[in-house]
Amino acid sequence: MDLSIFLSIVCAIAWGVQSIYLKKAMGSIPFQMAILITLTVNFLILILLIALGIGKGFSVFLTLPAPVYFYFWVAGLLNFVLGRGLYYSSFRFISVTQSTSISSTYPILSVAFAIIVLGEKLALHQWAGIGLTLFGVYLLMVKGKR
Repeated sequence: MDLSIFLSIVCAIAWGVQSIYLKKAMGSIPFQMAILITLTVNFLILILLIALGIGKGFSVFLTLPAPVYFYFWVAGLLNFVLGRGLYYSSFRFISVTQSTSISSTYPILSVAFAIIVLGEKLALHQWAGIGLTLFGVYLLMVKGKR
């Protein structure tokens, strides 16, 4: 198995499991507090990694051109303020299964924007994968007899 595929699978598992922990951790706290706690924990882990010497590549941070900072600023705004905030909020109204299923369609939106903005092309099997993903989300969202 290709290392990048393995890492992607581990990533998917980590993101899948984190939703369960988020739902349990949030309890009755406001989603804004959940975001603050998550960001604080992420920051502390980053500091620990840098202190352990794992973050030697972080020196490049000081030499990036201004447009790169702008792109990351917009990505952070979309990720933390809109994406994470709305995702955490959704746990109050629908199940983790439904919330995660809907939010997991973001790669399809990424593909759409990559086609429109970046001019990327997709092969037939990639279009089929998008269709199967959407169909899978539909199946998870359909409420039927249990």
